[in-house]
Amino acid sequence: MKKINITDKDRWKEFIIKEAYYELPKDCLGGICVDAGCNIGDFPLNHKDRFDTYICYDVFKENIEECIKNTKSLSESINIEINHLALWSESNELIDVMAYEPWDTKDINHFGNSGNVGCVKWEGEKGEGWNEDNIIEKIKTISIDSIIEKYGVINLLKIDVEGSEYEFLMGKDLSKINYIVGESHGSIENQEILAQWISKTHNRLSTNPTTLLFKKKGL
Repeated sequence: MKKINITDKDRWKEFIIKEAYYELPKDCLGGICVDAGCNIGDFPLNHKDRFDTYICYDVFKENIEECIKNTKSLSESINIEINHLALWSESNELIDVMAYEPWDTKDINHFGNSGNVGCVKWEGEKGEGWNEDNIIEKIKTISIDSIIEKYGVINLLKIDVEGSEYEFLMGKDLSKINYIVGESHGSIENQEILAQWISKTHNRLSTNPTTLLFKKKGL
């Protein structure tokens, strides 16, 4: 297996806090926020006590370590749980984590690599993407069913998991999630299929195909 590291951690923290900021509906506050793809803790760092509890997940071990360190001061007043698990269709499977390979430098240890790991193979037009040549670790999975079973109603699901959102959400009962915000990856066809599935229980608040922004119907 290959290895990557977060380089220039202070610069990366400053970059990702700005880069990964999400605007939320004004009435989306309180309760449980599931942070799927928590990176180094940028979401709770940006939104702080807007939510009562953050349940965080990431597939990159070094991200988890940085997230614990970065959110330590927040955890004194907010409930924060950080998990080294992959979001997937089924729990307790073992899947690969792959580093992103840029098309130009082919350097998987480029600045920003901590946000560029994924569990779904994908290749762009120039050959960039995630592939089995760049596996950095294997990781256990958890499903949205298991998360809801454990925690109950989720006020906000923030999701940015580099393509795994289709595996994680497609065909699942999402009726106990009030809001969904995040990014949609993969083929345009899969993005639209997933959006249509979520729209069975939620109203779509964005027309951007790469943006996930939904509010539960009747809320």
